Amino acid sequence: MKTRWGALLLAAWIGPVAVPAAAVEFSVSGFGTAGYARSNQAYTYQRFIDDSGTFWRDTVAGLQVDAGLTDTFGATVQFKLAPATNSDDQFKGTVSWAFLSWRPTNDWLIRVGKSRAPLYLYSETKDVGVTYDFARLPTEMYSIVSNDDYTGLSVIKNWAVGEGDLSLQGYVGRGDVDFRFWIRDNIPPIQRAGPIFQGEDVKAGGLLLSYRQTDDVYRISAFRGTGKLKNGLRAPTTYPFVALAPGIGYYQVTDSLPGPGVPTTDSFTLTVVAVGADVGLDAGFRVIGEFARSFVPNTDVSIASTRGYAALLKQIDNWTPYVVYAFLRSTPEVRSLYNRVNYNTVPGFIPGAALINASQRTGADYLFSWDQHSWSMGTSYSFSATSKFKVEYMRTHIGQMSSLVDAPSGGNIRDQNINVFSLSYNFLF
Repeated sequence: MKTRWGALLLAAWIGPVAVPAAAVEFSVSGFGTAGYARSNQAYTYQRFIDDSGTFWRDTVAGLQVDAGLTDTFGATVQFKLAPATNSDDQFKGTVSWAFLSWRPTNDWLIRVGKSRAPLYLYSETKDVGVTYDFARLPTEMYSIVSNDDYTGLSVIKNWAVGEGDLSLQGYVGRGDVDFRFWIRDNIPPIQRAGPIFQGEDVKAGGLLLSYRQTDDVYRISAFRGTGKLKNGLRAPTTYPFVALAPGIGYYQVTDSLPGPGVPTTDSFTLTVVAVGADVGLDAGFRVIGEFARSFVPNTDVSIASTRGYAALLKQIDNWTPYVVYAFLRSTPEVRSLYNRVNYNTVPGFIPGAALINASQRTGADYLFSWDQHSWSMGTSYSFSATSKFKVEYMRTHIGQMSSLVDAPSGGNIRDQNINVFSLSYNFLF
């Protein structure tokens, strides 16, 4: 598809690669998902899902322009419309991909620009629902960061090994992440109950080793990123305990409370190691699984966790029924700090007791802590290679806590089950 607007769009950032517009081969593709989800609980799960039902959780649309500049140079721009990562009440359009690619030989591929870090098995296609059969990719696994797009350099080397291909990818760049916190308590004029978003600038890099044979994929990856808050503030690393009397005290969750001061750091370093596989079995069965460990040293206020899922699928003509087990659990240190702060109270005779007790719950709300697992069963139906309908029932069990749940004011969500019904239509053109 040769269009003048496409040439102008790419020319702004292609820069040194000067190619006559008439020589550029353009192709345009699009994708989208119209998804509905509803739970059996009044409180919100995964930002949007409750017993009122929502189209916000899974609905997304995108448009991609690919340009063949020469035999070895190409360019890609992808636009995406989806719920904003820094707001719960607006859709946001973003340029999710914008990179120039160079393939000097068939075995090498170099990309410069905005691309996606290969954290997951479905990283590159996670927004394109036609490319997988799940109603949604398991949140327990696919929530390590809110945004895994980065701007930088990627180098990929391929080798033919046996009947398959071995690939090694290294990448380095910068990106930004939005952290969402749900605040339970309204404390005028100090704070309002509801969502709060904090942006973080991240410098990151990583390696991916993968092997593909026919439709089977095996992979192992390592990611390391250092982030700083965009507002210039330092982030807490723990909450010190301030004793008021034997057996009575509070955790200093802010320097506005009396105490020795909240220990802070100007940056965090996150390391993620992940493995994944998608393997075909006999009689149309497939098994898919991913597992990840994340580490954040020198702090108890972190997203350090163990997470993963395992799925069994069976293709029956156009139908692909499946069952999935997924889990997400913070490290013991993170869960322990959350429980100690969240359930700590001082008796009413202590001056300012109500405010102190509310501050403890708020301090816990600023801790990412998870203890949950889920079972899902569903099916997809392929109308064609470019359109797919999906339906799913999921039962999630919340153990001690979960930052994926918006707890009501003054309340705690633990030892509860959330049942979610989902359906969606997915297309590609």
